[in-house]
Order: sequence, then structure tokens, then C-alpha cells
Amino acid sequence: MSEHRLRELLLVRHAKSDWKEDLDDKERPISEKGKKAASRLGHWLQENNLMPSYALVSPAQRAQQTFKRLKVDKDICPQITLDQLYLATLDELIEVLAEIPKHYERVMIIGHNPGLEELAQFLEYESHCEDCETRLFPTGSLAHFILPNSWKNLNAGAGKLVQFIRPKDVKPSHHKHHHKPQEEKENLV
Repeated sequence: MSEHRLRELLLVRHAKSDWKEDLDDKERPISEKGKKAASRLGHWLQENNLMPSYALVSPAQRAQQTFKRLKVDKDICPQITLDQLYLATLDELIEVLAEIPKHYERVMIIGHNPGLEELAQFLEYESHCEDCETRLFPTGSLAHFILPNSWKNLNAGAGKLVQFIRPKDVKPSHHKHHHKPQEEKENLV
């Protein structure tokens, strides 16, 4: 039965990185702005019931820190660090997708451009697209796709882009407990 279910793919480009220190590219951490954006995206995923069941993450420090900030429940979602995701090409990403065990229906990949941008365009369009929504894939953005019932043999245009979320699209969540002390004070009066 599950062989006929659609798959969901969450492509996440790592959060904004910090260029202040002279570090090897793989070692660059995310910036303060990137930390906040990744945390907001994690809240957004939670609120929209879009947490993945499987996560493939680049070994780069900025990708690992982005995943950590999303606060994905590791008991529900195994996280696999894949060396081939570091600066992966379109072909390498398609190969990675083909290796995903078929019982995972919602998978997240956290990686880098230009590969993620190229994969998003490949999945959405049958031919190259100059003005498509995913042409520019800023740091900290998420592309949510519905795919056919298999991770293998994906063709150009096989995916349906459900939504494309940039950090500026996700507003900081306002927790109710911020207002509670004031409300309690008013109740005492």
C-alpha cells in the first residue's frame, strides 16, 4: 500500500554563515542572524506539521548547525551526515535521493548552492527556467516538494513545488508567556 504514496522533499539551504573568522569553508559556522532564522524555520516546520521523518545533512559546520537549530526530534527523524552532500552537484543529489529507503515519506536535505538550486529547478521544470521561484535559493530557505511514489529515477519536472519559504517569510513567533507577567500583575490589582 505505501508503495503508492507520494513523497515529500524538504530542501533546506544552510542558514547564513559567518565570514568573520578565517576558517576553512567546511568549518564556517552560522551567523547570529542565521541562528535566529534557522530557529524560526524550525518553529514554522513544527507549526505546519512538516517535520521530516529522515534528514540528510551536509558535513559542513553551517549545515550541521542549521539542522540543530531546527530542533527536529531525533527519536522520530534519524539524521544522517553524508559527505557527498558537501557542495553536491545536481547529479550527486539525484543519486543521494535514489538511495533513500522507500519507507521514508518526508525527507529533508540540508545542503548548499548551486546544487540545491539546480535540484529544485530540475524537480519543478522539464527544462531550464530563468524566472522560476526557486531560481534564487537564499541561505536559510526551504523548498517543499511533492514527488512521485519513489525516490528513484526522478525525471525533470517530476516534482510539484508546494511552497518556497525564505527567512524573511517566517516571522518571529510571539510566545504567549511574554505577556503573562503583565497579565498576572493586572489580576492582582
